[in-house]
Amino acid sequence: MILDAASLTVLQACPRRFLLESDWIALRWRAKSLFDACLRIHIPAITNGTGADRAAADAKMRFLQAAANPGLDLPYGSDSYKIAKDYAVMLDTVLRAATKWNLPKLKDSPAVRLNSAVEWQPLAGVDDKGELHRFVTVDRWTEEDLARELHGWYVFGDVAATGKPMMIHAVEIGQMRGGRRASAWARGWKHPTMPNLKMHFARKDGSTFKGWTPVYLADHADMDPEEWVELMHREGVAQGLVRHVGVEVPADGVQQDTIRQIMQEAARAGVLISERRSASWRATPMSRGACDGFVPCPWQGACHAEVTDPATTGLYQLKSKSMLRVA
Repeated sequence: MILDAASLTVLQACPRRFLLESDWIALRWRAKSLFDACLRIHIPAITNGTGADRAAADAKMRFLQAAANPGLDLPYGSDSYKIAKDYAVMLDTVLRAATKWNLPKLKDSPAVRLNSAVEWQPLAGVDDKGELHRFVTVDRWTEEDLARELHGWYVFGDVAATGKPMMIHAVEIGQMRGGRRASAWARGWKHPTMPNLKMHFARKDGSTFKGWTPVYLADHADMDPEEWVELMHREGVAQGLVRHVGVEVPADGVQQDTIRQIMQEAARAGVLISERRSASWRATPMSRGACDGFVPCPWQGACHAEVTDPATTGLYQLKSKSMLRVA
């Protein structure tokens, strides 16, 4: 049995979803999830010598291809084209900024054997010294976000299983407002009556740009993303949108107890998978409290429909027949 933070988090939230995701994938990505996945692939590529231009181009192509087919999972009435363009340019600007974070070379973390039957697959990258690195994006980094990261399996599971410290790299990307990202990674400001004045991202007195005209990078093919990021740095904005938070390895007793919990849940997962061989995934009760969280469950199209074969909905596909996915 191989567990990771994603599968264990799903198992504890909804065993039925865990079973579904053992065999199936949801074809459509949430826009932010796809954005995060692209960052987690292409930031390590930059640390290993891929230039910013190439990394940004590859990340944007990966995002836009998935956004076009099979498409994004968006609320009804959303402008998918505009949303995809904004996320694509943010990949461009964030990746260019990442070249200035002084990151070490990163590679995928190897699986850790916890006992003869259970392995833990860290999802964080690892550097040559063994330190783990996790990249997350948030609207705005708060104490609540820090607590959520520290308490979750993505951080605590990886740190406890490997016995290695972690650096969390948190990137603030702003809220969605009017269908667009309210973030300097995607939006600047111009004076409405003095167009010759340069664009700004922040005012020296800290006041807002009320009355100024928003300028979205995605709407201006003539604008250079590299110059955009340089201006963000000159105004001190790019630096303020990134947090680097160190996480130490817990005490031995806490570490061992965490590993015990992982192995206990691995045993539960094994029983669920064994039972599935003789019964449909629908035999496992729904965890209705997990259906409509901050991000609605992507499996509602199967669970809340009278189907036994998720493929009939057109929203899901067996993993063995699926296209290559972004991890």
